[in-house]
Amino acid sequence: MSKRAVILALVAALASPQAAAWGDAGHKVTALIAYRHLSAKARSSLDAMLASDSDPLTLPDFASRATWADKYRVAHRETAAWHFVDVEIDSPDLQGACFGFPPSPPGQSSQGPAQDCVVNKIEEFMLELQNSAASAAERLLALKFLIHFIGDLHQPLHAADHQDRGGNCVGLNPPQDRQTNLHAYWDVAVVDAQGSSPEQIADELDSGLIAGEIAVLSQGTPRTWAMETFEVGRRNAYAIASKPTCDHGGSIALPAVYQAQAEKAAATQLLKAGVRMAAVLNRALDP
Repeated sequence: MSKRAVILALVAALASPQAAAWGDAGHKVTALIAYRHLSAKARSSLDAMLASDSDPLTLPDFASRATWADKYRVAHRETAAWHFVDVEIDSPDLQGACFGFPPSPPGQSSQGPAQDCVVNKIEEFMLELQNSAASAAERLLALKFLIHFIGDLHQPLHAADHQDRGGNCVGLNPPQDRQTNLHAYWDVAVVDAQGSSPEQIADELDSGLIAGEIAVLSQGTPRTWAMETFEVGRRNAYAIASKPTCDHGGSIALPAVYQAQAEKAAATQLLKAGVRMAAVLNRALDP
């Protein structure tokens, strides 16, 4: 392979959308919702941790830090698989999709094996963030991974798969909101359809919460959340006339009724991710 071909292949690998759930806008939406539901103590602890972070990959505010893990994986490809869990719709097996839930080195979840899934990493980073005996540097990494991965877990095509890399191999004809495959459509287009900015979308979604709904949405575990998201993927994301795979390729058109249902499902998933993120942070930072 020529030097130019090697460079182009590397660039393509780094640009792969497989692990970019929701895109920056969606991750900011989930963080903005979560921040509203933090206790005073948790918010103070969170703000102090972020104030100590000089990492230049993103801006230092909470919403921007929720996009950090996607920037980090560009130079740290060993973390790429941590962003999703490919549960096959024809034979769902969470244990298998998570590589058997491999353990990370004690106190160093950020150094865990490359073959892992978003569910296991959320569980590990939750425990690490709660552990006041862990190093400050490791707890900060746990926080930044956690606030991104909880968002990832709620993107349906980061939990459901049909031998198509979570919809990456399913082309769209015509493209939707400039997105040319099904995965990117669920990352970006369904979020863009919610409003004009992350702030405006977060305002609208959060204003729709009714009394008692926060407690209900906060129930469950990363494993039950994953299978709940899988069902959204199976029922909504893969509600398509044909199901191209990576082996056979192909493209589809998304009718208006599909897009309307997708946008509605995405709104619910963004809201759940924000509420659950707040619940996780409150437990960790305000025990």
